[in-house]
Amino acid sequence: MTRFRITVILVIVGLSNLAFGNQELLSISEYNSRLEQYLSEIQKVRANPAHAVDFNRGTPSSILIQTQAGNVDVPLEFLHKELARYLTVPRNFKVTVLSQLEERLKALRQESDQFERARDGDPAIRSRLNQILAAREFRSVHGPTQLELLTDYINAWIEKQFDKLFPKTPDLDQLGQIFVWITIAIACSVLAVWLYRRSRERVLDRTREVIPFSASARNWRSWLSEAQARAASGDWREAIHLGFWASVSRLESDGLWEPDKTRTPREYLNAIPTENGFRLPFAAVVKMFEAAWYAGRPASVAEYQSFMLELEKLGCRG
Repeated sequence: MTRFRITVILVIVGLSNLAFGNQELLSISEYNSRLEQYLSEIQKVRANPAHAVDFNRGTPSSILIQTQAGNVDVPLEFLHKELARYLTVPRNFKVTVLSQLEERLKALRQESDQFERARDGDPAIRSRLNQILAAREFRSVHGPTQLELLTDYINAWIEKQFDKLFPKTPDLDQLGQIFVWITIAIACSVLAVWLYRRSRERVLDRTREVIPFSASARNWRSWLSEAQARAASGDWREAIHLGFWASVSRLESDGLWEPDKTRTPREYLNAIPTENGFRLPFAAVVKMFEAAWYAGRPASVAEYQSFMLELEKLGCRG
């Protein structure tokens, strides 16, 4: 068991050394000089665009900086990507690409200067900070292990290969954000549809109109005649209401369902067999009646005329 653990540790250390072995190890001052060199290389590219090829070829993928706190890996993939993009963009965009690249290098240079100033801070403050970090609650805090560094390197390598295979595809972080927003949009859409259906069900079923007798106890012609009288006076909403009961009386008299004065419009519709020819026109009658009656708004003459056309399909003709 001990031999196996030693073997695993040696493999991890060996792979970690292999991962970082091809990187340059620079001091902070050497790193700053290298950034200044890259800035001067950009000026050469401005004068001679073809120099971007040599600049790109001679730039490493990352730089390893040696500090008192440990080694810091600075990736330079952005430099390679921007130089490659510089060679492919139209002429009028090349200046913009170089300007953005120059700003990025200057930002790295500024961060390096800030790091040096922070490193050379007030000794009294540093001593106090060391005392705080020596407390019990900070004893378990440590930097990245060799295994974590190796994992980060492998992930970076996989992402680099993915970018090479699919250069126009968004990176993994963007894909994750896109997936999250798509999931949120789908969930919101499902919730909105569910709320809409629930509200429709409540609107349609909240009022169960109970008439003092079954609809067929009054001849459908009588219902229709009263509906037409209301229409003549301009009360289109009540005309549609009475016309609906005319259709119920007409179908109930034909024996499509047993008389029941407590049914809702939807229950009348569901009582008609699917294959029955009256089901579709009666469904249209129910829909227009619900829109005019339960919405609590005045109906129009156009709605009444459309409603009467559907009534005629049920045999309700004046």
